[in-house]
Amino acid sequence: MADVRSRADAPAGTRGTFAEGWAIGKAVGYAMRITFVNMFRKPVTVHYPDVSRPFPNRFRGLLALTYDKETGEENCIGCRLCEFICPPAVIKVEMLKAEKRNYAKTFTLELYACEFCELCVQVCPTDAIIMMKSFDLATADRREMLLDKDRLHAIGLQHDPSWATGNRLRDMQAPPKKTEVEKTEAGKTEAGKTEVEKTEAGKTEAGKTEAGKTEVEKTEAEKTEAEKTEAGKTEAGKTAAGITEAGKTEAGKAHA
Repeated sequence: MADVRSRADAPAGTRGTFAEGWAIGKAVGYAMRITFVNMFRKPVTVHYPDVSRPFPNRFRGLLALTYDKETGEENCIGCRLCEFICPPAVIKVEMLKAEKRNYAKTFTLELYACEFCELCVQVCPTDAIIMMKSFDLATADRREMLLDKDRLHAIGLQHDPSWATGNRLRDMQAPPKKTEVEKTEAGKTEAGKTEVEKTEAGKTEAGKTEAGKTEVEKTEAEKTEAEKTEAGKTEAGKTAAGITEAGKTEAGKAHA
């Protein structure tokens, strides 16, 4: 027991110098192996901002306002749907009414408090507000993150737009549209149902007509039987009256 304690209390150099050196060498060798393997790999670091990294079409980044490509006018009509649906209430819009259409007199977006939930994009009826394929808006001044209408339009012209516009998102979430073949098959099915319903209706009308005829015939037969019964009663009454008259005549003759 004393021998074990003496070994435990002994200096490190006397009890495991070789084991410790082996553990350290093994760790260094593992680390150098990782370094050696990565020396021959292609670098993945992008030298931003000198090198621009490509983004997928569905990437959602900065918010921006758009112009109509055909007329060059602003797409925003100042309907304020984006303002009403925004959860953190960072959008403020003021409408300017005109003769042919409405415009946004002012449009402000507090990007520093934006949740990037994309609800404003989904409800926009004219695809006026969209998300861009870029996040390049780093700044050290918080006030530069308060975007007005002119700056939002500038961002829309500076970067590539994302695939996700309001109309595309609504079409994607809507029920699938029927193809021409499905429409033709549905039309045939409806036509077949209509013909079956017409046939069933015709049979029902025919059955009602036959039932009506049967009721009329029964009524006529009952009237005929009643007439025959009345005629029989009349004939019987006449016969009985004749017999009575004959009996009275015979009785008169006998009395005479």
